[in-house]
Amino acid sequence: MAYGFNDHKRNCLTLAHDSLMIPWEEVPMDFFEQLETRTDLPAVDYPHVPRAKGIGDRLLARYLKRFGKGLGPMKPIAKVNGDMAVYDLTQPPMGSAAGARVLRTGLNYVVLRKEARPINMVLMLNSACNMRCAHCSARDYLDSSRKPLELGEIKSLVDQFVELGGASLIYSGGEPTIHKNLLELVDYVPKDKAVISIFTNGSRLADLAPELRSAGLFGTLVSVDSTDPDTHDRLRGSKGAFAGAKAGVEALLDNNMLVGISSYMTKQNLDDGDWDRILDLAIQWKVMQLFMFDAVPTGAIMHQQHTRLSQEDRNRIKELTMAQNANPTGPAVMGQSWVNSADGFGCFAGFYQVYVNSFGDVCPCDFTPITFGNVREEPLEKIWARLRKSEDWGERFPECRMQDQGFRSRSVDLIPEGMPWPVSYETLLELRREAGLADND
Repeated sequence: MAYGFNDHKRNCLTLAHDSLMIPWEEVPMDFFEQLETRTDLPAVDYPHVPRAKGIGDRLLARYLKRFGKGLGPMKPIAKVNGDMAVYDLTQPPMGSAAGARVLRTGLNYVVLRKEARPINMVLMLNSACNMRCAHCSARDYLDSSRKPLELGEIKSLVDQFVELGGASLIYSGGEPTIHKNLLELVDYVPKDKAVISIFTNGSRLADLAPELRSAGLFGTLVSVDSTDPDTHDRLRGSKGAFAGAKAGVEALLDNNMLVGISSYMTKQNLDDGDWDRILDLAIQWKVMQLFMFDAVPTGAIMHQQHTRLSQEDRNRIKELTMAQNANPTGPAVMGQSWVNSADGFGCFAGFYQVYVNSFGDVCPCDFTPITFGNVREEPLEKIWARLRKSEDWGERFPECRMQDQGFRSRSVDLIPEGMPWPVSYETLLELRREAGLADND
């Protein structure tokens, strides 16, 4: 299924905390208007985020208008080093050297029709974790007897990713802050080519914040499962988890760093009003961004289809996302229901993004337990090329594949219970043949 950018037609929005329905054209301000008119954006001084210097890189800024419709429903988060605008805590700011690399990759794909390259890489640093989350997408990779990547192997992978054109590296886990070499690995990322962010439960940030800033950490997203401390602690399997997350956020803000909250929407907590409660918490904690994932059935909840959002639910989340982003007060929202839809940017997996678990298995994304190879055996570039030539990831997809029942029926639903994850793509194709599903059915 070929995919091109939509015209982003939106009939109406529901403003957060308000039942008023208004046409999209009458929404107070879009991204570019806010960027031009707001004087209250947080200012962050990050000496490790250099500006684009070359004439060619500066000229690329004009190409940004091609993304105008995509960025329109987003919201500026902060300004780095005076005037470089941040639109996402996992992406380089506009005007930065790393940001120019993002634009160059987009230009090559959209205008010059070159092959897609991975802009983002989510790297699971370790399979160890100090919590046991009920919804963990990496649950199948925890407590494994397999040997995790060593420090030199991780550095080699970072080098390969940057060489491919990568500009955004995200360390995840497990819990990345308990990796013994975290500070060294944050420092290792070449800041003139890529920004480095982390997804964390926040439990160790209060101790690490100054060192993480010195090492060059760009953005941090702290996971919050519930605004009720006891419920959050229960879902995290760790008493005091909520207090630790709050202390971590406060430490980052005290050190003048970019920080947000990440959470997720299930059908039940959306209906129960958790969206408003989590947004209120993000306002109360004074974070810059709320990263709201969909509850994708994967990992620990692979077979819990009751958590899955309907298309109506996802449309509702799109409206809530765009409404908050049109509101000049409060944090920006990056809602997966919007960004990974045809109204946003479509599915990133295997297109602009790649995921590598702590054992070196390369998957399209952290929600997709299908691997195309291992970096201990082959270069990342070769594995990426194989992924891009595959039947399932050779073309851009307008929605999150792992929420598409057609894709699931031809992939994860075929995998027998007890088969270790991730499953190789070759194994998946064999399972399809056994099920009588021809490649082009």
